[in-house]
Amino acid sequence: MQILSINVSEPKKIMFNGKELITSIYKKPIEGSVEVGEIGLKGDRQADMKVHGGYDKAVYAYSYKHYKTWSDKLDKDYQDFGLVGENLTIDDFNEKQINIGDELQIGNCIFQVSQPRIPCFKIGIKMNSREFPKMFSQSCLLGAYLRVIKDGTISTNDEIIISKKEPNSLSIYQIAELIFKDINNIDKMKHALDLKYLTEEIKERFRERLMKLGDFGSL
Repeated sequence: MQILSINVSEPKKIMFNGKELITSIYKKPIEGSVEVGEIGLKGDRQADMKVHGGYDKAVYAYSYKHYKTWSDKLDKDYQDFGLVGENLTIDDFNEKQINIGDELQIGNCIFQVSQPRIPCFKIGIKMNSREFPKMFSQSCLLGAYLRVIKDGTISTNDEIIISKKEPNSLSIYQIAELIFKDINNIDKMKHALDLKYLTEEIKERFRERLMKLGDFGSL
């Protein structure tokens, strides 16, 4: 795997349906290298820290290979990096092959996979499609949030090495399926609750769902 683009943004105001919103989803590529700290990339700041950013979601990675999927589905030709608001556009970031807890070495930094992206309505504004948030969710091609385990510097064209595989974990894709599609799979949700490096945000979703399904054993 290789970084094709590093994208950042400060929060900016946009108008939508006559209302003013603040968002950082319109990320733009930067040249050269960028410093990486515990809560993300230098020059990048999130507008809503309740759903983006922070230690567990410091950096968002997405696959350039998925751009073709959305180009075909929306009849567009998406090529500009930062399409879905990702920090790292990676040539082929395969959610089915990368697990929660896996560690990625990029430059002199180490990142850890923490959870899939949970899209909000703003991605529909970015893609100019009311249907896109649902399409995005149901595809389970959501990319992943990364924790910063070792800070330092990364650069465009850096190779990405999976330096540690988390045993007995679930893939990013499997967690996304549990959240959005395989919503009654009690056994797999219980497995997910045992994953050391899955975020509390996602675990809480599963606990609430298990409770609604009448299973209180993991609560």
